[in-house]
Amino acid sequence: MTEDEPNPWAEIVGPCYTVASMARTLGWSEAEVVEGGKALRLLMLRTDDDVLLFPAFQLHNGKVVEGLTQVLRILQTGINDSWTWAQWLNVPLPDHDPPRNIQVLIDGRLDEASRDARHDAWSWSS
Repeated sequence: MTEDEPNPWAEIVGPCYTVASMARTLGWSEAEVVEGGKALRLLMLRTDDDVLLFPAFQLHNGKVVEGLTQVLRILQTGINDSWTWAQWLNVPLPDHDPPRNIQVLIDGRLDEASRDARHDAWSWSS
């Protein structure tokens, strides 16, 4: 990838919050946001230059999507890589309704999201 090429992760992950902007959005302290990322209450991405980012797709109506922690903990059993989890949550899936796993959670279909997460985590760890 050259400097002129856009980073493909930007399209996969979409807009992100910084620690400070996520804290303002949720009404949390910055320390609570970082701790939330470490505890998988939030999806936290660390860039190559050590910047922490929080994808906007994990919020719905100003709150963390219900069931996110459960799904992140399942995905972690397959691979301990938050960038892969972001891709799993937000990449459009052909022939799926809804087309993104995060939308399954937003729609309140936690059992379905958990089942799919378990399947993919298992395949990643095999």
